[in-house]
Amino acid sequence: MSAQSRIDGIDGIDGIDERRGVAATRVTRRELEVLNLVADGRTNRQIGELLFISEKTASVHVTNLLRKLGVANRVEAAAVARRTGLTAQARA
Repeated sequence: MSAQSRIDGIDGIDGIDERRGVAATRVTRRELEVLNLVADGRTNRQIGELLFISEKTASVHVTNLLRKLGVANRVEAAAVARRTGLTAQARA
């Protein structure tokens, strides 16, 4: 697989945006948790309840993830996460 992701200390994760072939902006550990839940099909409300944050905060995390991953929607974010192994890192 050409796209690789790795944990880079405690600050976050460096990922690869496969569509652009450039390194994506760093994804925080909290965003990684949110991404894992997005990939599982959870709504912002469900994400908020599971992570003990507000629905609005969950929404902000999702918006930041879409921007950082260079995708237009949650489905694309989930696909990138699975393809690059980001969901596997969240479960590790």
